[in-house]
Amino acid sequence: MLSGCSNKYQQVLKNPDNRLKLEMADAYYKKKDFVRAISLYEQVEDAYSGTPTAEKVLYNSAQCNFGLKMYALAGFQFKTYFENFPTGEHAEESLYMNAYCAFLESFEPELDQTDTYKAIETFKIFINVYPESKYIPEVNNYLDKLRDKLSYKAYMSAKMYYNMGEYKSAIVTLKNISRAYPEMAQKEEVDFLVVKANYLLAKNSVAEKQLERFNNTLLAYEEFAEQYTESSKYMDDAKTMKGRVLLEIAKINSKVKL
Repeated sequence: MLSGCSNKYQQVLKNPDNRLKLEMADAYYKKKDFVRAISLYEQVEDAYSGTPTAEKVLYNSAQCNFGLKMYALAGFQFKTYFENFPTGEHAEESLYMNAYCAFLESFEPELDQTDTYKAIETFKIFINVYPESKYIPEVNNYLDKLRDKLSYKAYMSAKMYYNMGEYKSAIVTLKNISRAYPEMAQKEEVDFLVVKANYLLAKNSVAEKQLERFNNTLLAYEEFAEQYTESSKYMDDAKTMKGRVLLEIAKINSKVKL
């Protein structure tokens, strides 16, 4: 049976009859035999270009590539479908699938995030075109996941500066991601690290810059204390740093008076 099916498929591939190829492509597509289906759709694509059948060929081809996990190609085909058939039967689904394919192409936070930004933009385009779509809850869920990737990527970059002792760069980066991603899972830690990075920067500074930087640490502490309650797991450490800073400032001021 397998040999017979294979022979039949090979015969259809070599047959010049595009109508027969399309029928067989549709049959394989319904069986989810995407490898054979896509091969046949590719052969008849040009023959049906400009005809009503072209819409089905393009959509089914996109679904075949999606089923084969060829997400970049599938996304391109879904986008092409929407652009060529904006009022077509599958227009809304295709624009959504274009964005979803970009989402699936997005790498983990440790890697390049170009596709993450692309996915966010394509989902935003979808929302603008179909604000009442049934896909909106899914879109919002995927957007949250994409933003989580970006926030974690930024968090790791800031921690890298901090761990390397590049406290000035760490402070700037930590503050930026705290503002950019207020819902990030690591926000409390990030805000605490702003205090600690300020303290370590001041502690390791030359004498002429210490007073200003210790005062900046106090400001950072006050901002942290305004946002978080006593139950914060970082509050005790933050208070300890505040006490040390006050002592350092007192020492500096006593030397100035002398």
